[in-house]
Amino acid sequence: MPKAHHIFLAVAVALLALYLNLPFQSQPKMSAFSEANRKAFNDLSSTYSRAPWQQKISQTVANALQERKDWIGVTWASPNDDREVKLLDYAPFVTTIVGIDLSEKMVDEYNKAASSSPDLHATAIVGDLCAASPPPQNLQGPEYHDFDLAVIGLGFHHFEDPALAVQRLGERLKPGGVLVIIDFVPFGHEQRDMGEMAHTIKHDGFTQEDMERLYGEGGMGEVKYDVVGDVRMELKKGSVDRTMFIARARRA
Repeated sequence: MPKAHHIFLAVAVALLALYLNLPFQSQPKMSAFSEANRKAFNDLSSTYSRAPWQQKISQTVANALQERKDWIGVTWASPNDDREVKLLDYAPFVTTIVGIDLSEKMVDEYNKAASSSPDLHATAIVGDLCAASPPPQNLQGPEYHDFDLAVIGLGFHHFEDPALAVQRLGERLKPGGVLVIIDFVPFGHEQRDMGEMAHTIKHDGFTQEDMERLYGEGGMGEVKYDVVGDVRMELKKGSVDRTMFIARARRA
């Protein structure tokens, strides 16, 4: 759902978006690390969510969001409510969803999944909000601002600069908007060996103190952090266990 600057997140694995057919505009030059992530997830895109263990993790993420709907702290839409609730990736009880990812093929997969829910107002586009250079012009429109909620699912440990990512995403929220991050508690550098994906991992998980610091540096407050539980990944090298957390903070 997502995965490098997968603001379309690991939650996106389970989920939805229609392709936003914008004219091509030049993107900022990626760092070597971001480019490595883009290529790796392009290669993975066709099988990213097919294995039973991947689907189980995706369902765990979806359940964690559902069970903490009130904890997240957004005023959700309801069937009798004509307010717009905008999400920078995926959750129920919203009216508009936008997905952004470095990987062109991951966006394609996201869009294919979206085609099964044509009544949902969802869009996806290739882009990088977290590059050192300013975001490209095609991400500057009003449709990419004033979100009620942004979500990063199981991609934060791939981000080259997490503090910059929090800052950039926070800027896309409306005042009072919420940034949710789902990732892993620290697992130790010696456990970073993820086979062919090892070179795309930048961080060995995040503690509650890490998240409070990163949110604070990004100008966000009301931080919450909750451990979700353990998940298992079945890789070529064997089984890898991780403990997942969910964190949230609010833009002032």
